[in-house]
Amino acid sequence: MCNMKLLVVVVVVFNIHLVCSLPIASNTNKLKPFFLQQVHLIESIHSPSLAGQQLNQAYLDILPVDRLLYTYYKNVNLSVEGIEPLGGWESPSSEIRGVFLAFYLQASAKAYLAYNNTHQLAKAQYLVEQLNRVQQILNESGFLAAWPSEHLRRLERLEKVWAPIYCYEKLLRGLSDMNTMTGLTLAGTMMRSMLEYLYNWVVHCVKTYPTSHWHTMIFSTTDYEYGGISEFLYEQYGLTGDRRFLWMGQQFDDGQFLGALSLNSDFLTGIHANSHIPPVLGSGQRYAVTGEPQYRAILENFYSIVWNNHTYSTGGSNGGNDSVGFFQREHYSDANLLSQTLWDNNQEFCVQYNMLKVIRVLIEWTGDAEYANAYERVFVNSIWGTQDPSGPGHMLYSYPLGEGVSKPTSVSSGGIGYGSQFDSFWCCYTTAIDQWTKMSDSIYFFTNQNDVPSLYINLFVASQVDWYEQQHISIRQVTAFPRETTTTLIVNTSIDAVPLNIYLRVPSWIVASDSWIEINGIRRQIELIPSSYILLPITQWKANDRIVYNMAMRVHAEPINDNPQLASILFGPVVLAGLTKSAKTLPRDLSLIRKVNSTVYEPIKFEATALDGSIFELLPLYEIVNETYTVYFPLG
Repeated sequence: MCNMKLLVVVVVVFNIHLVCSLPIASNTNKLKPFFLQQVHLIESIHSPSLAGQQLNQAYLDILPVDRLLYTYYKNVNLSVEGIEPLGGWESPSSEIRGVFLAFYLQASAKAYLAYNNTHQLAKAQYLVEQLNRVQQILNESGFLAAWPSEHLRRLERLEKVWAPIYCYEKLLRGLSDMNTMTGLTLAGTMMRSMLEYLYNWVVHCVKTYPTSHWHTMIFSTTDYEYGGISEFLYEQYGLTGDRRFLWMGQQFDDGQFLGALSLNSDFLTGIHANSHIPPVLGSGQRYAVTGEPQYRAILENFYSIVWNNHTYSTGGSNGGNDSVGFFQREHYSDANLLSQTLWDNNQEFCVQYNMLKVIRVLIEWTGDAEYANAYERVFVNSIWGTQDPSGPGHMLYSYPLGEGVSKPTSVSSGGIGYGSQFDSFWCCYTTAIDQWTKMSDSIYFFTNQNDVPSLYINLFVASQVDWYEQQHISIRQVTAFPRETTTTLIVNTSIDAVPLNIYLRVPSWIVASDSWIEINGIRRQIELIPSSYILLPITQWKANDRIVYNMAMRVHAEPINDNPQLASILFGPVVLAGLTKSAKTLPRDLSLIRKVNSTVYEPIKFEATALDGSIFELLPLYEIVNETYTVYFPLG
């Protein structure tokens, strides 16, 4: 998040008509996700997902609820005697104070579902009860925030104010999650009151100001970043059928930005990345509830533009343009000019968090393994490795990809390097605590088309999916991927034989000729086509059936999108960083890069010899904590 003004010239204007008399569309998704409570991460020799989730939970544990509530109490003059305020973006002087608590509610609800953390649930329930006190004392027709409603008046007057709609939406989402995921009806009541206030405010604005004024209020500067409000409102319309939510969602659809995307126009250069992904998710949700095809096209086109024109080998996608200032590095760069944007502050975490959401929508819509490949690339290289494992509560804002950089010295609008437990609370802290509680949400998908249940193995993460209630089966995935190239699937059933189609993702990076699948000890002759899902030849499964899937990986170079002579080095889906302060020229013959360890108990490690004869190590970027490294190398 950036609180600098957005300098952008919109060259394409496309009027998207706002139609209020739309039916709720039926679901035509190819794949469906499991509920969080059905998929659990399990212990493994190496699981960055589980290790990160546990570290994140340790952070949630040490945060005192009274300190989280401090600014809410202050907003209604409740006593804060003896309570120390939090620092950073949660300090009493920050205009986006209170947002971390909103995400804390989201993370708590997911922690309860994902790994049955009842202690975390109890803390969140207490927070909701105290927020209810605050809402009642405010007595402003449902308004609730850690800041005064005057912030919305300032927004109306076009005065500088930091993202009140963004803040309001995050608390709506937190209360909604507590209601729908944990059954806390009080949270639902409070959320509906907040929505009532928002509706009345939007009606007031639409009646009072011309359309151009509303557009300036909501869409014209990064200060006024409005978050995922349209997505949330369309979700509420889909859940309730209340057309007020549909109408409100339409008011937060930026016709210029979304219209250009509907025409597949790349005018992302210079715009703040994380301000613009949530509205795209809103378009996806609008399509989901209305069936309007142009809104599906908006999300599909956005992904294609970002992935093809603005994305590094890590799956990260913001690097900006240094000629227009430091903060522009949170913005999209010029299309296909990424080699000029390798800094000490690429990849805002929030951007990658939201891109995973975009990609997940596409996986559900299409069932296309190409999107699953993209999800894995972001997940492994831009989510893993963003916490300092030395202790809880130390997270990155940006992820440096330049020459001779390090995570502890990465620079961002939040600060330097890893944040601190009680004095950071950047936007990337909020999205991080949510992301790390839901690390199991995209490992498996399913479908029941033609009355035949099908299970899709999407990510290779040690985990268990429980499908007993519907299909009498669970599957345990045992792996230390990517330190090992195999994953083993162990079947358990509650009846003698369970009919089920199992599809394994064949990733884009696989060396198919050296890969294989065994079922119950028998190697099967199955053609493995990269970037596809392969259907296993058995459709009846019994307890203790075992599938072993070996995915051979190789070292390969991936040139940056505007310079074929500058490349990152990968092993399978894993970006390798060189422990060197300079971008030494490597030979094009990558077979000269030698693997120097073969045990799952330590990081994958390679040794590279540069053309000048110097030797340095290559490690997975996600395994690097404090060392100085370089990601892109010239090829000679």
